Amino acid sequence: MAAESQTQSAQTKTKSDNILLEVKGLKKYFPIQKGLLRKTVGYVKAVDDVNFYVREGETLGVVGESGCGKSTAGRSIIRLYEPTAGQVLFNSRALASDGGQKMVNLLELSPQDMKTVRKEISMVFQDPVNSLNPRMTVSDIVAEPLTIHGLNLGAETEAITIRLLERVGLRPDHLRRYPHEFSGGQRQRIGIARALSLNPRLVICDEPVSALDVSIQAQTLNLLQDLQQDFNLSYIFVAHDLSVVQHISDRVAVMYVGKIAEMADAEELYSHPLHPYTEALLSSVPVADPLYKSERIVMQGEVADPSNPPSGCYFHPRCRYAEEICKLKTPEFRELKPDHFVACHRAEELQLEGI
Repeated sequence: MAAESQTQSAQTKTKSDNILLEVKGLKKYFPIQKGLLRKTVGYVKAVDDVNFYVREGETLGVVGESGCGKSTAGRSIIRLYEPTAGQVLFNSRALASDGGQKMVNLLELSPQDMKTVRKEISMVFQDPVNSLNPRMTVSDIVAEPLTIHGLNLGAETEAITIRLLERVGLRPDHLRRYPHEFSGGQRQRIGIARALSLNPRLVICDEPVSALDVSIQAQTLNLLQDLQQDFNLSYIFVAHDLSVVQHISDRVAVMYVGKIAEMADAEELYSHPLHPYTEALLSSVPVADPLYKSERIVMQGEVADPSNPPSGCYFHPRCRYAEEICKLKTPEFRELKPDHFVACHRAEELQLEGI
């Protein structure tokens, strides 16, 4: 009952905090099929009971090792992957009949209503090469969302495209060029311009800088922050680089094998982690101080198999603080401090090191 009241109070608090998106119990299982008849023999639990929220105008960083389900979660929210279960509540203006806002469950919307809501939610993909059609010019790529949604603006379309290109640091003479004529950083800028063409409210950034050089990463991050101010955007920023996430995020969610291990304000999470997995990740972040001697925590064993996860806490086989309860009982994702959530049985008693 205490756990239930904690969850309810957390939900009440978050709903009063200008919530744009709230994800509850999100699951995405991919079937494992074998044999001539393709019989389903199991499931890969890529996203397994994920809960988080995004306020208007903020950036939620989602971080974790490769294969932890962070990109799948982002794609499931916008239904590029159809989720297995859960709720994705979005405070939509496009579906509000009175000109205000209406909280809708994206997973229950008809295809037509989902298309309408997609004007408010867009995505920047990881690979700036394969996410752009090589047979389309930059002008066609950036204007494609307008065409898909039937916004035939005639000559004004080119003017909008030019304004978007200039805003992301490209020139009007780039309009008639093709993606292969640009560098990786420029291609990602084209992808960002395309994502902004419908003036969205939420942008899901799926590792947008991981394929770029370090110097170009910094430029792209600064651009995203400037655009957030100019367009009043909210971001879900997916990445595996903790330094990048720290630079751009207001809050951070740490994922491990399809579950969120910890979620908190960025400064609080980096300085006072409550989950052993977060502590281990933070110990590997380089510090720009030649006199600082880091004590990196080397996690033993391998990342758990999402098709056959261990009992109890998924992290317990690699956790140096694990006890018997960690092996037997799945920890509850609970609010231990104001706006600081964690899924660990021993979170209250452990004294973990941050940066």
